[in-house]
Amino acid sequence: MERKPRARYDEFADQFTSIMYEHWSDILQIINRQSPRVAALLRAATPSGLKRVNGIWYVQVMIKRVVQSDKLHQPRDNEIVAQAIRLWAHTEAKLKLPRVIVSFEL
Repeated sequence: MERKPRARYDEFADQFTSIMYEHWSDILQIINRQSPRVAALLRAATPSGLKRVNGIWYVQVMIKRVVQSDKLHQPRDNEIVAQAIRLWAHTEAKLKLPRVIVSFEL
């Protein structure tokens, strides 16, 4: 069985990450409705990558050292951000994303 080239997927992941970066303030507004605390902590953060494993999207968000990762309560805050990304994608681009998991990285 031939393996499919990953070039298209890698290009899509880069483009989607870039679009999330451009619209991060819109995503933060959605997060703010659910948790103003999380939105405030992520004001200086940026989406940095997207990986897809077994139908689940893993979105990496780079946080600044100023924002201590222990102030982000995992997995609750991760889920708030993941839901905001899914809602933003559905509202703005009419994309129905599969399950999204967010990880915060320094």
